[in-house]
Amino acid sequence: MVRVKINQPNASEIFLKALKENKVIAYPTDTIYGIGTPVNNDKGIDKINEMKKRQQPMSIALANFDIIKNKIIADEHKLLKMQELLKDGSTCIATYKSGSFNNKITQDGKIGFRIPNHHFLQFVLNIYGKPITTTSINEAGFEPLYEPDAIDKKFGNKIDLLLDDGIIKNNPSKIYMFKENKIKQLR
Repeated sequence: MVRVKINQPNASEIFLKALKENKVIAYPTDTIYGIGTPVNNDKGIDKINEMKKRQQPMSIALANFDIIKNKIIADEHKLLKMQELLKDGSTCIATYKSGSFNNKITQDGKIGFRIPNHHFLQFVLNIYGKPITTTSINEAGFEPLYEPDAIDKKFGNKIDLLLDDGIIKNNPSKIYMFKENKIKQLR
């Protein structure tokens, strides 16, 4: 595993290279540390699920709503509501158009997505131009890890890159489920 401080001058280039090479990356978000890989990297997705000791869908992190809005099945009102909720870092779960996403990260025709409010991650995602998978870095049933040293100790032999921004322990993002005629807050 390579560990890089986000204020290192070439940190964003290292992150982008790792994404291009389909690596598994632990990275800071506005809430906690996330772990992810490119959305079509089946091997990386399997590796993350193995680390977490579970088989579940994953949300995606993206730089802006335009990347996903044409792939979501929703009326204009719901699209506007999603866009509003995404501004505060919330996660939205919505029905997507068939074939738009890797089935390994979706469930029941739905995809979860968020726009993290972390300056470094936002910068890299803007350059990358595509979504990446995002999930908390922890084993299922355990608290997420928020200290880079703890991440390194627990998962250092299983991840390829750790982007270190010090301790991050904020409230998790709110989650909203968009169904036919309802918007329900799940967390």
